[in-house]
Amino acid sequence: MSLLITATNVTELGNGMWLFDMPPHQVRHFGRPSSATGPRSVLLLNDCEFDPEQQHLRFKIDEVTALNVGTTSQAVGIDAQLQDEAFLPSKPATHAVSAGPGDRNFLQLVRSELSADLARAAEELLAGVRVKSPGDLKRGQSRNFSETPDNFWYVIVQPRINELSITVRGPVDHFKPMSELVIKDDRGIHGSRCAAKLTFRLR
Repeated sequence: MSLLITATNVTELGNGMWLFDMPPHQVRHFGRPSSATGPRSVLLLNDCEFDPEQQHLRFKIDEVTALNVGTTSQAVGIDAQLQDEAFLPSKPATHAVSAGPGDRNFLQLVRSELSADLARAAEELLAGVRVKSPGDLKRGQSRNFSETPDNFWYVIVQPRINELSITVRGPVDHFKPMSELVIKDDRGIHGSRCAAKLTFRLR
């Protein structure tokens, strides 16, 4: 008998696509993912059932394929039984349409100065931030970008070593369970009493 998993508080993104919470270490229970990039994990569900009223998504543990393991607890589930046309977006991505001048400047810089893989990861990172917090990046000296109007994170583009250095407001212990990235204490984020600094790199 196959074990049945029920994800709660599920958001329907589109036909056969859902967003729910599942930390990276649980995603790895479904096998070794083919990639590890971006903030969200991606799961291919061969046998699933969605209850829109209860916001529950049920699927069998042996009918799941992990396509990507992300750096946060957000996971996207995709119904494998749908036709390819079901995954075509009906309109441009929201973050691409509403991107402010600072966001566009950041995306232009990472695409021109970082590797293709890391540039795509940076795009996913910014898209994930915009889902949770509409705003705009502001470029500072050199390749530094800070969030506006609430500076809860900032990012430094480092093309020489092909890395993103990211500082997020909040205690280090809060972020460690959700990420495999190297996280350090950094109390220099505009007077913040506590901030976590992490380095985002792809090898």
